[in-house]
Amino acid sequence: MTDVAPVAEFDADAVAATGATTVPELLQAIRGTTQGADGSDPIFLLNAQRVSGFAEIGSLPPEAIEKVEVLPEQAALKFGFPPTRRVVNFITKARFRQFEAKASAGTTTRWGSATEKANLGMTRLRDGARLTVGLEYRRTDPLLQSDRDIAPDPGIAFDAIGNVTAVNGGEIDPALSAAAGRPVTIAPVPEAAADRGALAAYASGASPRLFDLGPYRMLAPANDAIKAEAVIADRIGEGLSGSISLSAEQSRNRNLAGLAGVKLIVPETNPYSPFARPVILNRYLIEAGVLHERQTVTDLHAGAVLRGAVSGWRWDFTGEFDQKQTDGNAERGVDPVAANTAIAAGANPFAPLDAALLTARLIDRTRLRSRTAGAKTVVTNTPIRLPAGRVAITATAEAARSTAASSSRGSNPFDLRLGRTRIEAGLAVDVPLASRRENVLPFMGDLSVNASLNVRDVSGYGALRDATFGMAWGPIEGVQLLATVRSSEAAPDMVQQSTPVTRVPNVPVFDYGNGRTELVTLILGGNPDLAPERRLVGSLTLSVKPFAKRELRFSATYEATTIRNQTGTVYAITPQTEAVLPDLFVRDPAGRLASVTYQPINFGIERQRTLNLTVNASGKLGKAPPASPGAKGKAPVLTNYYAGIGPSIKFSDRLQLRPGTPELDLLRGDTIRGWGMPRTYGYAYGGINHGGMGLTFNAWYQAPNRIRSADPAADLRFSSVFKLNTGAYIGLGSLLPREKWARRLRLAFDVSNLTDARQQVRDRNGIVPNRLQPDYLDPIGRTATVTLRKLF
Repeated sequence: MTDVAPVAEFDADAVAATGATTVPELLQAIRGTTQGADGSDPIFLLNAQRVSGFAEIGSLPPEAIEKVEVLPEQAALKFGFPPTRRVVNFITKARFRQFEAKASAGTTTRWGSATEKANLGMTRLRDGARLTVGLEYRRTDPLLQSDRDIAPDPGIAFDAIGNVTAVNGGEIDPALSAAAGRPVTIAPVPEAAADRGALAAYASGASPRLFDLGPYRMLAPANDAIKAEAVIADRIGEGLSGSISLSAEQSRNRNLAGLAGVKLIVPETNPYSPFARPVILNRYLIEAGVLHERQTVTDLHAGAVLRGAVSGWRWDFTGEFDQKQTDGNAERGVDPVAANTAIAAGANPFAPLDAALLTARLIDRTRLRSRTAGAKTVVTNTPIRLPAGRVAITATAEAARSTAASSSRGSNPFDLRLGRTRIEAGLAVDVPLASRRENVLPFMGDLSVNASLNVRDVSGYGALRDATFGMAWGPIEGVQLLATVRSSEAAPDMVQQSTPVTRVPNVPVFDYGNGRTELVTLILGGNPDLAPERRLVGSLTLSVKPFAKRELRFSATYEATTIRNQTGTVYAITPQTEAVLPDLFVRDPAGRLASVTYQPINFGIERQRTLNLTVNASGKLGKAPPASPGAKGKAPVLTNYYAGIGPSIKFSDRLQLRPGTPELDLLRGDTIRGWGMPRTYGYAYGGINHGGMGLTFNAWYQAPNRIRSADPAADLRFSSVFKLNTGAYIGLGSLLPREKWARRLRLAFDVSNLTDARQQVRDRNGIVPNRLQPDYLDPIGRTATVTLRKLF
């Protein structure tokens, strides 16, 4: 397919050893080898050819796959893609036919949430013709906060009966402080209704009453989703072939978002108030019921590919249409105006409020619809013969039109329409300079250089360019060195520009400036003023395959990346981010956070240096005995295995949020996302299969890290994390060979996060910050799933 050595290869036996029942499960098992150095998803090919979308590959069963090749980023040039992502090529069997039915059920081992899934699929392959049809339904039950060990946040003043605070945030009432013997800034409303008019009753418990939102809030929403897809491919006349793929998916989420928290203003003239000053009653309106959120996401995809060849030039034409629509309905709270008016007129603020005062619910109804229609033509050939081999040329031309329409009705009215047209052309050339096979400079081994240039005109942004220069050198058999320098310019994602802007009141956030939780108005949404991102990447990759007849590969990639105008969102409220981006944070006169904006912005410049190492192996354990002359019967069954490990080391990661401002060292305690950046991390995976029975595992590790702060309550240490997923499967036909119903029926048992590992976070005082409790960071934890799959 290409002269670039694969990073890894998996034959049919290795694919079977993964235990995967779908291509997405297979990719999950080997994801460490398929992701780029920056974590980006790969480019997918089918039989070394471009496809109209992932549906063409994702709908295939693993049994239809003969081999999987994972190629480094440089190989993408030969298929009309920029060399920024790895290439995964799926090679199918020439003839294959299968119908399958699958059902699975899983649950968290600490209970609280369960999942159910059902699949039907049909696949037929015959000499280049292909038909796949699939239908999937999945359901996830909700996980309530009360199902996990989460302590109420002492920084939140709201309570179902109420906590009293001063209007200006200071002392509530001098007389109350005198009765308590100390300044009182917050006091719970007495539980006994008869005591609420006596000032002394507030002094006896002059500390906030904490309220557990657990029964009223979900950590994971309820979800129902259904997906249907179909792919048909065949030859079309002489020298032409094509494919059509269609898919539709809808997902519905239902969530409980807690109770409406309100600040009720109680004047000193209210007959039920014992205070000599106006005060604020911080209350959860339990009588108003739980706040609900609903979201429906609908995805539609249609794609087509037509390919052929003319005078040695291979070409393919790809057309795609995608639409994604997200409809949301979120209850944000209750408008307190009517209640405050009634309290000012003399209503009892310490009793349940009349339902007529709570009818004005703050509801956001949002819709975001994005559409993209595009076409791309790729032409490739090796028209020029040089002494060391043929020059490969790949030319591309493409055009696309994207639109986004977003709106919000309710408490946060919003309306935005965006449109973008992109016209692009590109040329890539690969020139061989030395070749052992052609006996041209054989002492140098195999040496080639490549270059590419893509120019695109994007409406609103003008001309954007990508350029790549690379070298591939194989000094000896089994060893290859790849060097690449690439620069790219990319327009911002339209969804990040067009997401409706909403304002959510009373959201708890962690203030890294003082180590406290603050209740703020959170501003969410897109940013239509984003600028194009510019990226410069230099990489050096060494690949070694020491044994010609064994699938064992070593790879090391050093990558240096510089990003300008990167699009990102600042989630951490630190003194550094607040000093550089003061427009994102608003504080009240007392210095406490009042408003925080979580919207994407352009960062100044980020520089990263990373080393990624991989070791991959697959094959058979033992050797088959030599066949005896004239012997008949089945060949002995051998054990297949696959395994891999991929540690990574990040040498540096420095970010400048705005030009001319101090750099943030993300590896030495600075943060913009609210968690530390590990210097080392990595993955491992493996599995064995023997006669339809197998065991699999995959694991992920990241080193401990830290967020530094002068305040001990905001100086955080994050523990290391090691998560292990395991699986076992068995073909019931091998256990019950005489039972027809057991033939091609497989039972699987999988456990995710086997040790129920969770990251532990503590501040310099040894205290766990409330917003970083382990069950907040990973509420799902360990899950167990049982799957039955029947093949016909």
